[in-house]
Amino acid sequence: MNHLLYKTFLFLSFLSVGCATEMYAVIQQPSKGMITGRVIDSQSEPYYPVAVSIEGLLMGGYTNEKGNFRINDIPVGDHTLVVSGLGVKTKKVPVKIVAGKLIDLGDIEIDTHVEQLDEIQVLGKSEARRQQEQAYAISVLDIKKAYSGAAPLNKLLNNVSSVRIREEGGVGSNYNFSLNGFSGNQVKFFLDGIPMDNFGSSFNMANIPANMAERVEVYKGVLPVNLGADALGGAVNIVSRKDANYLDATYSFGSFNTHKVTLNGAYTDLKTGFTVRANAFYNYSDNDYKVFVPVIDLTTNKKVDERWVKRFNDAYRSGGLRLETGITNKPFADYLLAGVIFSKNDKDVQTGATMDAVYGGVKMKSESLIPSVRYKKDDLLLDGLSLSLYGTYNTVNTFNVDTLTHRYNWLGEYVPSATAGEAYLTDAEIRNREWLANGNVSYVVNAHQSFILNHVFSSMKRRMNDDAHPDDEMNNVPQRLVKNVTGLGWQIRYDRWNANVFGKMYKLHSSTYKRLDEYTETARWEKVKDDKTNFGYGAAATYYILPSLQAKLSYEYAYRLPESVEMFGDGLIQQRNPDLKPESSRNVNFGLSYMQLVNVHQLSAEANFIYRHTKDFILKGVSLTSNPTTGYENLGNVLTKGVELGFRYGYKDLFHMGANFTYQDIIDNQEFEINKGSFVGEGITENITYKERLPNIPYLFANGDMGLRFHNILRRNSVLTLDYNLGYIHQYYLSFPGLGAKSSKKVIPEQFSHDLALGYSMDNGKYGIVVECTNLTDRKLYDNYRLQKPGRAFNVKLRYFFNKK
Repeated sequence: MNHLLYKTFLFLSFLSVGCATEMYAVIQQPSKGMITGRVIDSQSEPYYPVAVSIEGLLMGGYTNEKGNFRINDIPVGDHTLVVSGLGVKTKKVPVKIVAGKLIDLGDIEIDTHVEQLDEIQVLGKSEARRQQEQAYAISVLDIKKAYSGAAPLNKLLNNVSSVRIREEGGVGSNYNFSLNGFSGNQVKFFLDGIPMDNFGSSFNMANIPANMAERVEVYKGVLPVNLGADALGGAVNIVSRKDANYLDATYSFGSFNTHKVTLNGAYTDLKTGFTVRANAFYNYSDNDYKVFVPVIDLTTNKKVDERWVKRFNDAYRSGGLRLETGITNKPFADYLLAGVIFSKNDKDVQTGATMDAVYGGVKMKSESLIPSVRYKKDDLLLDGLSLSLYGTYNTVNTFNVDTLTHRYNWLGEYVPSATAGEAYLTDAEIRNREWLANGNVSYVVNAHQSFILNHVFSSMKRRMNDDAHPDDEMNNVPQRLVKNVTGLGWQIRYDRWNANVFGKMYKLHSSTYKRLDEYTETARWEKVKDDKTNFGYGAAATYYILPSLQAKLSYEYAYRLPESVEMFGDGLIQQRNPDLKPESSRNVNFGLSYMQLVNVHQLSAEANFIYRHTKDFILKGVSLTSNPTTGYENLGNVLTKGVELGFRYGYKDLFHMGANFTYQDIIDNQEFEINKGSFVGEGITENITYKERLPNIPYLFANGDMGLRFHNILRRNSVLTLDYNLGYIHQYYLSFPGLGAKSSKKVIPEQFSHDLALGYSMDNGKYGIVVECTNLTDRKLYDNYRLQKPGRAFNVKLRYFFNKK
């Protein structure tokens, strides 16, 4: 509490100093003034983002979501305001600047029906591009360009440098998101700034349809204070669509009896501000694709041969609905929205952590109900002061069922088993209940500096009841995980550079049970509690060396608190570890980005260098047994060095191509280990994996894409598209490279994957069809622990889109 009061005092002190600075500046500079206004289209709707600037001066900015703009420190006298942007007819407005006064220009109506784009003098930047130009190391994926495509949201992110989506199979399979050498829970996911940590497995990146999002922001390393997370290696923020009135419906079907339906829409009454937004999806697949696996004779328990067989217990179905309603654009609220997320999935489990295990009746189910409320108001009580709040209550139930008395092989054959349970014998329900709240206050002191204070609170309680073990003393015993993350930041901005400095406080409380003296007469469960407080800090800066060349540098000392599934397990394959410690990392990012528009040519390129020194690295491992399990352990010291490169080129709206390359050297940097309470004794021993590359993490991979667009084919306002994607992964080991004989080491082999899509849309995108072929060459593709992914597959996607202007 004392720390929080201290930070609040600092924040108020900064505000006081900032206000005094602003007053002093006005007194000392009577020769300057300010202008404000709002840009609207012919329908009187706010228009953004569009560039506003003072002709002849290097001054200006962009309109916000409400079409508003403000320009400070303009010399007195007669000037001309220029409003321009992509698809906007340039408009000039004469203004007279009066010393020390704010001139309100009111509504400025622009003409958006422009065909001759060559007349534009200044190109308005998309919101995605504006986000890209922050001081943080960030890549922004503009999802609007992929609405007509067939790729799901998680696979689209593979086109971002340093990102690798690693899947364990087909539709609905577990996946691992890797970013700059960090993966799993080290990378946080957000939906409109709301953490998705405990949304449940039925509402995640693999299930959320691409048409639901406007853009995806990928933060590499340092995070903005307003996200308020304990991420270690970065974060992904999905920004949902803000279209006022639209309907977007898609249906796709394809190989392995796969069907996907999405429905996205919104209605807003511009007079009353009443709005309703809905996103719904349904996915189903048999996932009966062929895999190349060892076949075991169940009578002798010996390997017969290796052959191609169909998966037979891998069906998956999921559905979800996100609904929000409330009011927008009111004097007391930019928006006040009440919402609910409901989702559910049913999943057959074909294998364990590796394909050595074959299951014929193991099932997993999950259901989530998440009510929420969101509020935001800019210029609250005084100009520049903004407040945003949200709160949710997550109700997530997970069911694990493994009760058959059978033993299967990959041919679907089975023999009776002496004991119930193909792997672990369970009929369990896991009930997670979590309160989550966030408050964010920001204050813009003047055109050059602003402050932000953010706090995130989460409290998760978990209970498990296993009907297969009714006498288990851990049935219905509560376990709890409470987190508080507080951040305070300061931003300074000028024409060619801006910088952010911030500090964070992390508090963790855990209450769980630990198994002591296992395999002895005194074996027992004992309750353990733990409280931890850590402090982190960092800074990020960017500078425009040239108008088209931007440099970024950031440093952060960050902490990541363990998640409930890491400490408590999943009740099936994922084992528990209540002794996990928070991991900390010193992260450095340096990057250069270049963007140039020359007539009809668009060229962009970026290069980023990363350095991570991580202590107590939380690493996911696997037990390579007949019934393999996974678990998380702390690795004392890990060093990561890497580089990522990317470029994109476009010619008019006819051709585009791009590629990215990532190399990351992640090594165990712990030279000695300290053993305490070990069965083999205590003391300091040499770490045999010192300077070894971490296992089961790809260190060299690349992606490329190319596309053609042909306009007005067969009919007016139509577009024919042809898109190609290439993926490459260099081979890497499943265990530490220096351990064991080379002939016995298991590796994930070098892989190339090719995807091809042909699309056709009509009536300016109102109707569309896409035919897609994934894994065109039908290669054997693997990710985690050599779990094989689908071979060649075909999908057809139909789309209907309606937008009321």
